[in-house]
Amino acid sequence: MTDYFAAPTDAVAATVVHLEAGPSVLARGSGRPLFDTVRLPAVEPFVMLGRIAATLCSRPYAEVTSHPRHGALVDGADEGPWVVAVSDELADALAAATPERLVAVARSWAAPGARAAAPERLAPALVALGELADRARQVRHELYCWTLLAPVLPPPGAAVGQVRTRRPA
Repeated sequence: MTDYFAAPTDAVAATVVHLEAGPSVLARGSGRPLFDTVRLPAVEPFVMLGRIAATLCSRPYAEVTSHPRHGALVDGADEGPWVVAVSDELADALAAATPERLVAVARSWAAPGARAAAPERLAPALVALGELADRARQVRHELYCWTLLAPVLPPPGAAVGQVRTRRPA
C-alpha cells in the first residue's frame, strides 16, 4: 500500500510511521484527515516512480533516481511501514504538468499487460498525484510516500487499484 502525502518537513512526515492507518488517518474529533493524501496502491516510490519521473522530466532513469531525495528514507523500521521522500524535481514537474500531460505520460510509460500499471489505471493516479503536488507547492510542503507491505483488505465495494484522495479541510 502506498499513500503519497504532503507535509511541511521531514520531521512532521516521519510522524506518519507511527500511525496505523498512515497519513490518511482521521484526526480525533474532526473526522478529517491529518494530511493531504492520495492513495496510489499501484505506484511504489522507488522504481515505478523513478520511471515515471524519467518520462515526465525527459531525463534518464539513472539521473532522476540519483537525486538525493528520490526514495530517501525519512523514517521506518526494517519491516515497515516506511516514509520516504519524493524528489523536489519530480514534485515540481508533477505540480506543473497539465492533466493531459500526465495522461500522456501514463500512456507512454505504462507496461503492456501489467494490470496495476495499465494506462487506464495509471492515468487517474498520476493526475491525482499531480494535483497533490500542486496543492503541496501552494503551501510550501514537500511530497512523501508512506509504504506498507503488509496485505490490507480494501473496504467492501472498493475497486482494486482505486485512487483515493483525502484532503484536510
